[in-house]
Amino acid sequence: HLTGDIHAITAANNLLAAQIDARMFHEATQSDKALFSRLVPQKDSTRIFSQIQLKRLNRLGITKTDPNSLTADEITKFVRLNIDPETITWNRVIDTNDRFLRKITIGQSATENGHDRVTQFNITVASEIMAVLALTTSMRDMQERLGKMVVASDKDGHPVSADDLGITGGLAVLMKDAIRPTLMQTLEGNPVLVHGGP
Repeated sequence: HLTGDIHAITAANNLLAAQIDARMFHEATQSDKALFSRLVPQKDSTRIFSQIQLKRLNRLGITKTDPNSLTADEITKFVRLNIDPETITWNRVIDTNDRFLRKITIGQSATENGHDRVTQFNITVASEIMAVLALTTSMRDMQERLGKMVVASDKDGHPVSADDLGITGGLAVLMKDAIRPTLMQTLEGNPVLVHGGP
């Protein structure tokens, strides 16, 4: 398995896919106040926005940095991505060409409260994260590229990115070792660096 690049890509890709479905579930079942408390939890009587949350606020045109200063409308804009399930382009991946996973239904458990949808698995090397790994020049560049990946559109047609979901740091942690090439040798005994995927 070399340095585990494909395993890392699979884990990162599927973490993002799980985050999409979890976010849609929580938005469908919770109030704005409950979502805000989950996203910006109170610690020692204070709330602090993370850097990725401040980036989202800037994209929304909200320049405030104190969570307690947001209006009700600003809180709604901040906490609700309003992902349109019909526009989700981000699929789960597996490193096996399994034809029976090409079209599946997820969310059938009773705990999902009827929030099921049709999706599919792709083969891992088809993940956009594989392309990011092959093109990246540094960890910072990788994190920026991961954050810009568009996974769906909201109900107004605006793109929803990994940054909007707040998952970019988690993806970068999973990919931090995959950025290093693998030193191998040819049958003739010559050293060769292997990196990325097909």
